[in-house]
Amino acid sequence: MTIAAGANGQELHLSWLPTLLQDHGMSDSQAGWMLSFSSFPGMAASFAAPWLQQRLRPAFVAPLAAALLCATGFVGLLTSPVSGAYLWMTALGLGQGLAIGLALGYIVARSPDAHHTGRLSTMAQGIGYLIACLGPLGLGLLHSASGGWSLPIAVLLAVLVAQTVAAYGASRDRHVLASS
Repeated sequence: MTIAAGANGQELHLSWLPTLLQDHGMSDSQAGWMLSFSSFPGMAASFAAPWLQQRLRPAFVAPLAAALLCATGFVGLLTSPVSGAYLWMTALGLGQGLAIGLALGYIVARSPDAHHTGRLSTMAQGIGYLIACLGPLGLGLLHSASGGWSLPIAVLLAVLVAQTVAAYGASRDRHVLASS
């Protein structure tokens, strides 16, 4: 997954996850496959998200499940990354797929009409993707500064807590932007 050599001769990677697995002894090709593999449960969960959003009560159960799945994957990658790789990548894929499916569904469900849906979508996705694009760089910097994966994973878990708090608000059955 190397994309170039950095100024100091270190390799720059497209994603942090294969690097974590490689650092624990997994081959380059297997580590890249594990990242790809996580997309399959992620797709299934994102397709299931609207159904779960409509049927699970209380409404916060679905985003909480997404957070718990992601947390399981992160903790697993920290404790036994290679031996449990398929399990951790399945949990991460399911959690991330469910989270993005719910997030996009909440944009529509929390808007009273198409005009407000567009405004909420622009704000939520614009800010969300701006923050998300800093993730791989930030994790890489934390990994370089700390020399290991404990600090980057701890930061991911802290971000997951913030995501869960935001999901609690988003899962409440009410409209936003209705007064403008």
